[in-house]
Amino acid sequence: MWNALIVQPIAWLLRTLYELTASYGVALLLFTLLMKIVFLPFGIKSKKSMYAMQRLAPKLKELEARYKNDKDKYNLELQKLYKKEKVNPLSGCLWTLLPFPILIALFDVVRRPLTNLMRLSSEQISMILANPAVSESLASRGVDLGNAAAQNQISLAKVISENFGILKTAFPELASSLINIDFTFLGLDLSLTPSYVHINAYWFIPIISAALAYFGMKIAQMSSGAPVTQEQNQQGKMFALMNPVMSLWLGFTLPTAMSLYWIANSVFSIIQDVLLNMYFKRKFDLKEAEEKKEQEAQKQAAAKKKAELSEERTQDSKTTRSNLSNISRKKYERLKKQSKLYMQNKPNTTGDDDKADSDTADDVKGATDND
Repeated sequence: MWNALIVQPIAWLLRTLYELTASYGVALLLFTLLMKIVFLPFGIKSKKSMYAMQRLAPKLKELEARYKNDKDKYNLELQKLYKKEKVNPLSGCLWTLLPFPILIALFDVVRRPLTNLMRLSSEQISMILANPAVSESLASRGVDLGNAAAQNQISLAKVISENFGILKTAFPELASSLINIDFTFLGLDLSLTPSYVHINAYWFIPIISAALAYFGMKIAQMSSGAPVTQEQNQQGKMFALMNPVMSLWLGFTLPTAMSLYWIANSVFSIIQDVLLNMYFKRKFDLKEAEEKKEQEAQKQAAAKKKAELSEERTQDSKTTRSNLSNISRKKYERLKKQSKLYMQNKPNTTGDDDKADSDTADDVKGATDND
């Protein structure tokens, strides 16, 4: 399944690019660019997750300070915060692991060009090895014919290129499968593996690959902001060292073609990081500005509403006092009118009538006092 789903599609794509460009190195560069385009959506998701984590930095630092002596409580509250904010701290790292299956599959394609690029079976490879011209060329290269089919397919691919016309004539049924592969690119043989001992042009390829890998990781870390937790700080340091160390080791272990792929991948990754950082920084800055503007508008609306409620209470109080005053005044006028009518219609009376007059006057006076 691995061969059918990963290795063979990569082999087909690399062969197609080589047939279009007639350059093994250019085909590798175009292949790397296409892979970056294919994985671009995952890169965007990873970068978005990094910026989301960066926005949570103040809250995470607050949790770390609050529960610095209680790791269990800290981890519990941390998970609650991630769930509330809908953030996965591992999503930014998981997507960075996706290119590694491509790297492994590409190594298989580069190491076994006859099996993968030319789609030759073991029986067909044995037929080619039995050809006198091929046997003689391999012997002159010091290649063990017994292991040529399994371990030295790159050497056999070079021999096929040297005897391409002869083999096409000798094996017409394989004419559509055979490829005249030229591993030379910019004066370098991409099929060779650099040596630790002999310092030459090939020796610098792994160095350049490791340096670019380190530089790319530093660019990614600087753009994503400072680590927000101790755990992320440790993870960042581990990734920053692991990537260049692995690049250096692969460069001195695998054919130079793999280092070329790694160099191109690092260059394209740096360009991608710079562009995505510019985009997401602007996007999140605008979002933060809008949120601050909305919060300020909410504060102003709350203050305005509070002032309106205060004014409404004041007005209600004034209205109540005014109503009470009007009621007292009306009562006073009514009593005054009654007293006036009484005095106008007053008959000549005895002491009881004088008492009634006194009571009426007292009512008027009381109404006046209330007013």
